[in-house]
Amino acid sequence: MRVRRASSTWADQASVQADGHAHYFERHGFTVIPALLTAAEVESCSAELDRIAERREQLPNVRVIGTRNPLAPSYDLEDRRTSHNEEALRKLTGFAQISPVLAHCLVEHPTLLDVLHLLLGERVELYRDAIMFKSAEVGQEKPWHQDAVYWPFRPMALVSAMVAIDRSTPENGCLQVVPGSHRHVVDHEKINWELQVDPARCEEGAVYVPLEPGDCLVFHSLILHASEHNHSPANRRVSITSYSPGGLQILDPNIDPPVLLSDRAGR
Repeated sequence: MRVRRASSTWADQASVQADGHAHYFERHGFTVIPALLTAAEVESCSAELDRIAERREQLPNVRVIGTRNPLAPSYDLEDRRTSHNEEALRKLTGFAQISPVLAHCLVEHPTLLDVLHLLLGERVELYRDAIMFKSAEVGQEKPWHQDAVYWPFRPMALVSAMVAIDRSTPENGCLQVVPGSHRHVVDHEKINWELQVDPARCEEGAVYVPLEPGDCLVFHSLILHASEHNHSPANRRVSITSYSPGGLQILDPNIDPPVLLSDRAGR
């Protein structure tokens, strides 16, 4: 079930500014924080990712879906090599444990925490942190799905933040979302170890959400989303960090609970 091109591109930042992040998120299931990171912070994050990528063999190589500790450092590779016959990183998890720079900019940025508190309430807990590389020419697609169906939490109330390190465009596989699809769980089918939704249920309302370096897309764990293969010559590196409001039922006794980042109770 291939991910097809979206028919439109999101360009509604004026409504976010007028409505506020919380109200816009409630209606649409996502919001965008423009220029969360400065140009200098983006450059620092990019340099850190280059450094970690060069030393990745010091980390475990974990690929099988469902066996990865979401906060433990690990990596996996794309199925295809580049045109220069080089291996390409697909995903890096647990980056906050190995880079204070990335932890500050991509996990605990004060402006991001402010928005997360608007959406989640008094507590913000970290469930996972990952970098998706989607390298030029070989970065593979991600089929339509809802993150929450993978995750062992009830209610399905987690929120994720995607921060762009490179320009994220329709050409290099920026995220597509279906606005308003966060209100219901959709039936998924397991194909090649991945849970997927029939694209026919998503494509009509799908929009691209392009991001400039430093922009942040915040989205509900139930929003339908996907991304196409990166056929372009440009890399598309983004961080994806996922947060819990705390107090959720954890269905899997083998996972570590989310880690408290910020508690504003009693302020």
